[in-house]
Amino acid sequence: MTAQDLGSTTRSGPMSAGSRLVLSVLSWAASIPALNVLLGGLERRQALTLTGTAVALVAAALLLWAGLIYWWQVPATRSIARRITYFIAYVAVTALLGLIGLWAAFWATVAIYGL
Repeated sequence: MTAQDLGSTTRSGPMSAGSRLVLSVLSWAASIPALNVLLGGLERRQALTLTGTAVALVAAALLLWAGLIYWWQVPATRSIARRITYFIAYVAVTALLGLIGLWAAFWATVAIYGL
């Protein structure tokens, strides 16, 4: 198998582009409560002090990850109108899932550490 063949088999496979997009966005949304619980636990054990800068860096990393998901997973199209529609739909769904992730992060923190 050549390097060119290997590259083509990694992008195509049994999973469709839509499935990869859904799984990528769901894993992104699930990482929000996981990061919150992890960082909250580190802060409670006094191993890490969460400052505004640290929280901003985590938020920037999540936004970068969401942008990379869009770049890699949303199909390209020749029509600019369709591409704008894809972008608006992606941002709306990602924002909704992000809010759900924040809600889950709050309740996971309350369940684990209390108020």
